[in-house]
Amino acid sequence: MSEQYLAVFALLLAVCCSAQEAPKISSAEQEIRALETLRLKSPTKTEVWSGNVAKDALFHLGNGSVASKQDLLTHMQHQGMEDSLEMSDTMFSQIGDAAIFSYVFRRAHHDDGRPNTHQHIRRTLVYQHTGSGWQMIASAVAIIPYADLEARPVDRKILETYLGVWTAAPASSTVTVTIEGGKLMAQGSKDTEKYEFQALSDSTFVIQGDPKLITFEKGPEGKVTRMLLRDVGGSVDVYERSLTDRK
Repeated sequence: MSEQYLAVFALLLAVCCSAQEAPKISSAEQEIRALETLRLKSPTKTEVWSGNVAKDALFHLGNGSVASKQDLLTHMQHQGMEDSLEMSDTMFSQIGDAAIFSYVFRRAHHDDGRPNTHQHIRRTLVYQHTGSGWQMIASAVAIIPYADLEARPVDRKILETYLGVWTAAPASSTVTVTIEGGKLMAQGSKDTEKYEFQALSDSTFVIQGDPKLITFEKGPEGKVTRMLLRDVGGSVDVYERSLTDRK
């Protein structure tokens, strides 16, 4: 085989390997991304992007309510907000003429022209392909809590009083709390990975992306004996500390 053929073969092999390492985004995903970019650029100028929303589309809002297209458009037109153009943690799936696209973006709410609230939001959408192109038929959003939290430093001696195995009452699931690299880490008996407890105070913690508040409580003797998990609805999961781990 001549040197010329060898060079051509090597070039083709490099192109194939490159294609395997970076798979191309489908045309459907590209088109839907472009539609979502229009919406992110002008969230309150609904005339820019509402033409790509089906008449009977439904919107599941972050507070749990569901709005019609007209209700949402009216609401958005009276809001002061700015969305980031970056779409992170994206997921795309297509089944026939339907496609699901999910991504995370950042939103700043404005009051008198000054940003006062920042949020990370996951938006998940269902699009349907029609004769006129892709039309959004459903949308759901969820605010990601504590996405930008800067954890408060807590003395290691205090963190050490939280170590051990905690058992849910009356259920039998457990949470094992450890310290790794100076961070308070936890792993549930049904979890395959560990999660960092980020401090809001010396005794209250959160997990990034989870709305629950985790509070360690002391008993009558001044020792930490309970871990409480409070969700946004007000319910509380109580975890009792193993007697052998109490300090």
